[in-house]
Amino acid sequence: MDLDSLSSLTIVFIFLIWLDSKRFCSGVGITQHDTTYTSLQLRPCWEMEEFLVLKECTQCSDYEKKARTECSSTGFVENVKCKNSDQVELRSCRSVTAEELKFWKFEALMFSIGTVFAILVVLRQQTLDQKAEQKVLRQIEGI
Repeated sequence: MDLDSLSSLTIVFIFLIWLDSKRFCSGVGITQHDTTYTSLQLRPCWEMEEFLVLKECTQCSDYEKKARTECSSTGFVENVKCKNSDQVELRSCRSVTAEELKFWKFEALMFSIGTVFAILVVLRQQTLDQKAEQKVLRQIEGI
């Protein structure tokens, strides 16, 4: 395997990894909420006072993702009850299992990339060693 085909394979492999990372490691974007509220838009009670989580983070249905603003940003919600006002509201949250799965996919991808490049380094070193050995042999033959 010569160096040109090795570098071409490397470029193709990097492109494929980049393409895969776009599909597998794409996380939910963090959205910023507008902190300026008019008198008609009240801030959620959990932003202003202490709250108790009634129902842990659960995934929204496809309909809820479109219908509820709490579901649209992360796809997960939890029920919270504010202590002072006794209001029960939904709050957007991130799923621990989904985040953990993304983390392990990222780790596997990085391990794969590291392994491929370690193999490329070994192959490159072997190629350079062979060239150096051939050069020394030619120099010895010339004597």
